[in-house]
Parts: sequence; structure tokens; C-alpha cells
Amino acid sequence: MNQLFITTLLLFNAAIASNTTQNWALEGYDVVSYFSNAQPLKGKTSIAVEWEGKVYLFSSNENSRMFQRHPRSYLPQYDGWCAYAMAKGKKVAINPKAFVIQENKLYLFYKTKWIDTQQKWLKKPSLLQSQADRHWNTIIRQ
Repeated sequence: MNQLFITTLLLFNAAIASNTTQNWALEGYDVVSYFSNAQPLKGKTSIAVEWEGKVYLFSSNENSRMFQRHPRSYLPQYDGWCAYAMAKGKKVAINPKAFVIQENKLYLFYKTKWIDTQQKWLKKPSLLQSQADRHWNTIIRQ
């Protein structure tokens, strides 16, 4: 096997293991930045806060302080699962760049080149939010 390929594969596996071991919330994106920027910012591993078993990374010390003062104000709905999928009663991973701030709450979505659940959500946000809330209450009780 090509040495460069082997090295790249080892680094890739180490990165996955590191991300999994650290349990970074929102794939390492700064949860406060969703509320203060047009696009979310990647957090820095040097500015991390553990909250309820997850590690949140922040792009600045100020964002870290804001989160620590009022963490529940910034947490994504449905524990970070795709809001649209939750409306359908399913837990689906998200693309951290696909989001909506609705009534001062963060909703995240599954998004690929072919599927954009964020756009589906925007067609009926109130109805889908109500359905997602109902399903989430059932799912968290299980």
C-alpha cells in the first residue's frame, strides 16, 4: 500500500476516534455563534466546556462565558437531532451548518447535496415544531 495513503488513513481514524472520545457537541461548532453570526463558527479545542456529558467548543472566550452564564438558552432543540426528522418521530444526525433560529431557539437539520430538511421545515415551521415537540417528549421518556 502507498505510504501516504496509510498515513492519511491513520490520521483520519485518529481524528474520528478523537471526536468520538471527546463527544464534541455539534461536531465542534460554537453553539453561541449560531445566535450571533450569519453562519456558525468552528470552536477551538482550547476553549471547551463540558455540559451534561457533552463537550462544547467555542470560537472565543466571550462565547464560552455567555454559554456558561445561560447554557440552556443556547442548547439546540431535541438534543441536537434533526428537527425535521424529529417531527416524523425519528432521530437523525445533523449537518451543523443547516440550522434555523426560531423563537430564540436553535433547530438543526440533516442536509446533503440531495436532501435539505431545513427547507422542508421552513415550509411549515409551526406545524413541524409541534409534531417534533410531541415526538421528542415520547422519545425522551423511553
